[in-house]
Amino acid sequence: MRTTIDLPDRVFGKAKAVASLEGVSLKQLITRAIEHELEAGTPSLSPKRVSIPIVRSKRPGSVQVTSERIASIMEDEDLHVSS
Repeated sequence: MRTTIDLPDRVFGKAKAVASLEGVSLKQLITRAIEHELEAGTPSLSPKRVSIPIVRSKRPGSVQVTSERIASIMEDEDLHVSS
């Protein structure tokens, strides 16, 4: 794939010099540098364990939670915060 990037003159000059000293093209040097950075910066894709707080109740099942009830509670909280 062809792309255009703007490099500071200092960085471009150093990259060109390093490529020349290593006997590789500037394209090879930049590709290698980007691949190295991508491998080093790749976050772990393994799922992270999440701890959900559990609230114990003396009367389990006594509270009916519905979407409407949650929306109402959130609306009430918004009104109190706005006031």
